[in-house]
Amino acid sequence: MKRSFALLAFLAAPAWAIVITTGDPNSSVYTVGYQEVVGGVNLSGVVKVTSSRGACTGSLLGDGYSILTSAHCVTSAYGSSLATGITASFKASSGFVPISVDLTFIDPAYTGDATLGGDLAVLRLNGAAPSWASRYSLFSGGMPTNPLVIAGYGLSGVGATGATLAYGTLRAGTNQYVTTGAEFGWSGNLLMGQFYDASRASSNALNAANTYSASDQVMIASGDSGGPSFYAGSIVGVHDLLVCISPENNDNICAVPPSLTTSLNSSFGQIFADVSVSAKRDWIEAQMLPEPGTFLLFAPPLVFLYRRKRHSKR
Repeated sequence: MKRSFALLAFLAAPAWAIVITTGDPNSSVYTVGYQEVVGGVNLSGVVKVTSSRGACTGSLLGDGYSILTSAHCVTSAYGSSLATGITASFKASSGFVPISVDLTFIDPAYTGDATLGGDLAVLRLNGAAPSWASRYSLFSGGMPTNPLVIAGYGLSGVGATGATLAYGTLRAGTNQYVTTGAEFGWSGNLLMGQFYDASRASSNALNAANTYSASDQVMIASGDSGGPSFYAGSIVGVHDLLVCISPENNDNICAVPPSLTTSLNSSFGQIFADVSVSAKRDWIEAQMLPEPGTFLLFAPPLVFLYRRKRHSKR
């Protein structure tokens, strides 16, 4: 039996954290130090993005002046009202190096509805990023299904209880994409994965043929919006949405199962979505400075509840 999903109602809200499978979220297995390399990627170019809209995550692009993040992190719907006081902060050997943002570029496709796959922004710093901060290239190609390195400054916690710890610590781990937003009737530009609990087969919310359950598996949460997923050393996706399947009789809670809890809180059995960088590469590069280039920001992961419908063959 294959599950299909119908969007009947949804809730939208920021998603902010890296939640781990089990153990201590403050363990060095997940927290990232200065110039630390995770899965072959130096994460010194992953930044905190703060503004009057709140707190998110972003990534430094190859020009050394552009930050890629989510549009919903720095603007209202349709980009009609930009946030003030936008700052990108780089993790240094001691503390952070903040750099203010001079210009903000919002994807013209962004309408406030992140399911349309245009929730991107590029931020231009008012000066060059620190020389020791890694610059990242953009992935070009289809959706990879091998493990990704996922990073962010968002809330944290463990899969059994979801996000409970505060924003501000860079954490990283792995996960993988399973499908695209097209399975939900959304944009195919959304790359989607899940937080699977190997001890609970029912947490396979996306009905993945090959579930992912590595010991360093993580899930995005509030504050991770705009943060990167890396594949083969390049940014492949920008953290955007946190999703759960809701029961047919109540669109305001998560169905148990596949979710472990009725709250949309990055616990086991819930789903994440990134905006595909490959699908938006031309627009992103057009905003960058010609050596250096433009900055891209991706808004905080939005939260959505979905009603599940099951269909069976007879």
